[in-house]
Amino acid sequence: MESNIAFSMISAFSGAFFAFLFLRLAEFFTKLYERQVRHYNSLVSLEMQLLEDGAVIQDNLFTIGRFVAAIKINNVTFEHLRYLSIDKSHYEMLYDLSLKNELYAYHYDLRRLNDDVENISKGYDEIRVALLQKNLTLEDYRSNVGSLAGSLDEQLRPFLIHLQDKIVTLLARVRLQIKYDKPLGNKIMTVFLKTRGPKLDKKEIDREKKIILAELEENAEASKIEKQEILRSR
Repeated sequence: MESNIAFSMISAFSGAFFAFLFLRLAEFFTKLYERQVRHYNSLVSLEMQLLEDGAVIQDNLFTIGRFVAAIKINNVTFEHLRYLSIDKSHYEMLYDLSLKNELYAYHYDLRRLNDDVENISKGYDEIRVALLQKNLTLEDYRSNVGSLAGSLDEQLRPFLIHLQDKIVTLLARVRLQIKYDKPLGNKIMTVFLKTRGPKLDKKEIDREKKIILAELEENAEASKIEKQEILRSR
């Protein structure tokens, strides 16, 4: 009788223990999967953002060309350089540390670029307004905008090209990680929070960079043609 009671108690305890254990394991795997989904979704979002950044840089390079050309012949221009957005939500969503570090360095360059764009834009706006309001002579205008054109052509343009190369490298890496870091779904997780980030082959990244450069050049040419058609129609 006593043995039956003891057996019943042990069985009840074991049943409750394993039920609790399975519940905790289910919660653990659910959190792992949700973390992986957030990482993957952030990679997809980051790819779209980097493509947009590449388009903005192409626009700015095109604008600088027109800006400098107008300034060199002492014309007033209403061209404007565009800012690049900085999305810090990826820091929390991504779990690949090396990618986070690259992204942080990239965002630092974006802040520098936005500061330069703001300073140049404000500087030229003040010079243009002063000239149009006849508070500045044409000779002084030429002197001021000549220095500004030099900054655009010799400093900002090379930095934009450097930043464009960073974008292409990041895009190549992100695209490859999207390919490798897909959520496992119903697959058995043998390695938790697995990422291919540190294992990406340099040759793979270089191949992906060539594809991205071709895409950016194609988009830039299409954007250039579209702008030229808009300007001709005015």
